[in-house]
Order: sequence, then structure tokens, then C-alpha cells
Amino acid sequence: MKILAEQIRHDLQLQTSKFAQCTIYEDELQRIWPVNEQDREKKIAQFANEYGFHLSFYKHGLCAIFVEEKLPS
Repeated sequence: MKILAEQIRHDLQLQTSKFAQCTIYEDELQRIWPVNEQDREKKIAQFANEYGFHLSFYKHGLCAIFVEEKLPS
């Protein structure tokens, strides 16, 4: 999971847009969360939260899109 978190963080840092996002496709998601895993979306969202990201979009069998978690100002 740490490797995936580092990949997401790296991808987000490379983007200069205010709305930076990182898309992780199904083939990579399956390495950690099998397609038929119960509460899969919830577990992916929990992973994002633990590593300082936010799961902004999830489509079962397709991808998950992560954004940086913004701290309230």
C-alpha cells in the first residue's frame, strides 16, 4: 500500500493544476483489493484517507481517482 501511496503522491506533485488528480486503473487496484472484495470502495476510501488523499471518484471494474486532501483554511 505504501508503494501505491507514493505513486499517487508523486503523480499529484507533478501536476501544476489547481485540480490535480491521479487515476489508478483496475489492474493496479486488483493488486491490493480484489474485484469481488466486500466493501471495496469503502476500503479504498479508507486507504486514501490514511495516506492524506481523498477518493473523488470510483467506478467498480474501471478506476479510482484520487485528489490531495485539502486542510481547511
